[in-house]
Amino acid sequence: MLVLIATDELATDQLGSTPSDHHHAVDGELVAPVVIECPDDHCDVCNRAWFGLVSHGGTTTAMVVDRPGVTEHVLRTRIHDWLDCNGTIDLVVQAVEAGEYEVSGQVFDDPVAAVDDLVSAHVDEIREICANFAVGTILSRMGQLVAPRSWAAAA
Repeated sequence: MLVLIATDELATDQLGSTPSDHHHAVDGELVAPVVIECPDDHCDVCNRAWFGLVSHGGTTTAMVVDRPGVTEHVLRTRIHDWLDCNGTIDLVVQAVEAGEYEVSGQVFDDPVAAVDDLVSAHVDEIREICANFAVGTILSRMGQLVAPRSWAAAA
């Protein structure tokens, strides 16, 4: 399965890195972008980072790879566990129970369906990104804009 992994290539004091790059994930671990809006308007971490599904560390660079041992079930489980560990699932359940959870105009009244939808949104985002870039491509993101990164070259 095509997935995204954390990579420190082009992220830490190398040609092609930028001053705002960071790498706190574990090299090679599965990563995902955040697909829900961050409530902090002054923070660009959620908007730029890919988050390690085990370490929870963020990185500004990810790589498209083919991991035959990773199935959709494995990816969904890792994403669910990551969302659970960082408290997102609790927040979603509380919002659903308060009647305040809505996605693209759809109001959820079932917490299980809402969590499943959130996990699916992450899987769909990863699939879409991987479908648009070749294996080995190093990526950065700014919100929904995902772009390949390259080494800086001297003129």
